[in-house]
Amino acid sequence: MSYAEAVARVTQIERERAVIRTRFEHTATASVSFADELNQAQGSVSAQPVAQAASSAPTVQGTLTSGQQQFASTLAADTGLDPQVIGAWLLSEESGEAAVSRQAANNNDWLNIGYTDGGTYGSTDSIWTSPITAAEATAGWLNGRETVTGYGTASSGIQAILDTAGQPAPAQIAAIQQSGWASSGYPDLPTLYQQLSV
Repeated sequence: MSYAEAVARVTQIERERAVIRTRFEHTATASVSFADELNQAQGSVSAQPVAQAASSAPTVQGTLTSGQQQFASTLAADTGLDPQVIGAWLLSEESGEAAVSRQAANNNDWLNIGYTDGGTYGSTDSIWTSPITAAEATAGWLNGRETVTGYGTASSGIQAILDTAGQPAPAQIAAIQQSGWASSGYPDLPTLYQQLSV
């Protein structure tokens, strides 16, 4: 097994552990919301409240942090993409303890826009300090606008993701996988989507 394969496998295991832990905790404390559980787990770190999206876009919950939930709901409302597809996409980029740490640092760039193998662009922009402004900037960037300082606009393959808005989840997932966003092609995206659908 190569180093890259080992890292990918460890990441997959961490995601699976987070899903199992969250399901167990949710079952054991059904009257406590995920945001409350996250607040308890973070101790003195204040978690953002869960956003209430437009009535047509349900909030994604479960293994997402409250910041990820707000981001997913806002991005879904702004783009017309399925919030569960967005949630799975977020988990593909950042999950578990890494997501909790990122939220504690007020970094809401949940899709890692500007993080490249060649460097990081626009990561210090104030748009990332709020899940709402981060989602709005992401929606604009997906639409081909220059909303991330120093990073330019999204490629045509990435912009094509929004062409699937309103289509069934498998079409949206396929567009994300084929967009060129991640060199891996997000092979676990359908599985993560199914986990959020449970």
